[in-house]
Amino acid sequence: MHDRAPAPPSPRGPFAPGPGQRPVPARPVPQPAGHRNEILLAGRVTAEPSVRELPSGDQLVTWRIAVTRPPAEQRPNQPADPITCVSFRRDMVELTRDWRIGDTVQVTGALRRRFWRSPSGASSVFEVEAKTVRHVAPRDHHPS
Repeated sequence: MHDRAPAPPSPRGPFAPGPGQRPVPARPVPQPAGHRNEILLAGRVTAEPSVRELPSGDQLVTWRIAVTRPPAEQRPNQPADPITCVSFRRDMVELTRDWRIGDTVQVTGALRRRFWRSPSGASSVFEVEAKTVRHVAPRDHHPS
């Protein structure tokens, strides 16, 4: 048995490769039983989709919808919840291209929390990462 002092923690984290070592590719983490992250939204477009080219060459589509709360859950001055939606899917640019403010749309996806550092410190935001979208009705459509 050898008595050795434990290695000091790496500033890159406990599982980071050491100097001269290559990182090991991450394996998909199995979904624990009972865990689920599914979102289904239907609401009015309040910010039209915009496309941003990322340094990687990928495109990020971002838009916002307002989902009206049921009457029993509405608060004064907040009858609806504004929700930012994003997607990295290539087909999403075309699927959302003709959406206009006031259109009713449906979005399915997952809730994500994104973190970044800014001059004022660490920041985060919750967004819905869209998997599927559907244009339900144009702005001026009134159901009979």
